[in-house]
Parts: sequence; C-alpha cells; structure tokens
Amino acid sequence: MSEVPPGFGHGKLILLGEHAVVFGQPALAAGIPRGVRAVATPGDGRVQVPAWGIDARAGDGTPVGTAAARLLERLGARGLDFQLEAEIPSRAGLGSSAAMAVALARAACPDATTADLLAAVAESESVFHGTPSGIDAAAALHGGIGIFKMGEGWRPVSIQRRIKVCVGLSGKPRDTKAQVEAVGRLCGRMPAARKIIDLLGEVSEAGAAAVADGDIDNLGRLFDLAQGLLAALRVSTPELDTLVHAARAGGAIGAKLTGAGGGGAVIALAPSHTRDVLERWRGMGFEAFDTVVGAT
Repeated sequence: MSEVPPGFGHGKLILLGEHAVVFGQPALAAGIPRGVRAVATPGDGRVQVPAWGIDARAGDGTPVGTAAARLLERLGARGLDFQLEAEIPSRAGLGSSAAMAVALARAACPDATTADLLAAVAESESVFHGTPSGIDAAAALHGGIGIFKMGEGWRPVSIQRRIKVCVGLSGKPRDTKAQVEAVGRLCGRMPAARKIIDLLGEVSEAGAAAVADGDIDNLGRLFDLAQGLLAALRVSTPELDTLVHAARAGGAIGAKLTGAGGGGAVIALAPSHTRDVLERWRGMGFEAFDTVVGAT
C-alpha cells in the first residue's frame, strides 16, 4: 500500500451487488481517486471535517466522536488531533464514513498492517451502520476494483484499462442501516425477494468477468439489469429513477443506483457521452461529476 498516502481513504462505488453482499453474496466494488485525507497532529482527539460541518472529539458522545474513539482505541493511538479534507459528500452512498475511518487510521498509525486497519475501521463503521458487511472499508482501503464477499474479504479484479464512471447525486441523504433492515424484512416475508438477492450475486460475478475482459458494453447492460432488481427490492426512489432515466436518455449504456438506496447516488457508464450525461443531470439541478475506477 506504499502508493497510497498515509492519511488517505478512497471513496467507494458499489458497481454491482449492493444488499446481496449482506446476505453473503459477492459484490463488485471500486475505490475511487476522490476520498478523504487526514493529517494528524499532537492533541487530545479532536476530529474536524470542515466540508461536512463536523467538529467532534473522540469520546464526546456524538457519532463521529464515538467512532473515532473506538477506532483509536483499537489501534492504541493516543494524543492526536485530526484535520480532514473531504472530496466526497457525506451520506451520499459513496462510502464517506469508511473513507473517513481509513483516513483517520492511516494518519494515526501509518505502519499498521492491513488486518489492523480493517479491524479498526470495522469498529468505527459499526457506529454508523450497525453490523457492516465490510465492503466499504475494503474499497476505501484498497482502491482499484474488487470482488468482496463476507468471510472471504476483498479479491482484486484485474482490468485492461481504467473505466470512466458518471456519478449523479440525488440530494437525498441515505440511511444504510434502515435500507438494509427494510430489505431484510422484505426477504423474510417474500421468498421471491430472497431469490432476487441471489440473482444480484450472479450479476456481480458476471460484472467481474466483464471488467476483466474489458467488455464495458456488457457491464452497462448488467448495470441496467441490477437497477431493475434493486427497484424490485424497493430501494430506489423517484430521484434515483429520474437520474437513471436521464442518464440513459443522455447516451449512457447503463445506469443504476449505487449503495444502499433510499437516496444517495446513481452511477452511469457513458464512454462516448460522459459530458452529455453530466450536463443533462446538472441541467435538472443535480450535482454530478465523473471519475475513474480501476486506479488505486
């Protein structure tokens, strides 16, 4: 991990397999170049993230303060303050809490092992997400593209070239824990919904093969298929649907929500129409940007 600055955590995109990963199915995810950077200085546990309006202190009872305290205790790090620069929005389905946790952990203990970093980040993530799958932490730590499965961890997927992705923000904050619980209840009541989960896992594996083969057209088709399945699980929203349809109208070969849903963001593949998709989204009042995946 020497190529990654000590205090950096990647933002993440779940390309395929959100919600399925909670049930033990594989998911395809990526760490993006945008993320969170942290600088540690001597102090008493203050954590500042101006871009998110956060000014907390480890152990102060706030979610960020509690998460920081658990992370630092796990790492055995004391006597530090942290100033963080965030390049991604919070609560937008882009792994902001995991990126923050990885940035804090790396800044606090630059020489920590991968296992120690992941364990510390898991302590932090439990504050925000209850029992997280670990996919956000893995993407935030490793970058690149990988297949993640609970119990097995992160497996990098080799790619032939970097893939450009359009990201559109719905402007509606998402609540991962609430969405995961809602999908769990739906699957408990409806066996057919549980079958959708398994199918999402199959789509993830197919997506990994498409990435490895450089078949972006097929990856785009899988995006569209996954969006239909996620909508059937009732985690899409009118804003997310609007972003998806606008991306397709702008020339995208595939578009879907990313993350837990109920708000957050949409991702789209539009190799020849990136500008068209971004301009269409912005013209509708949504914030949007493009990024690349497959780069650490």
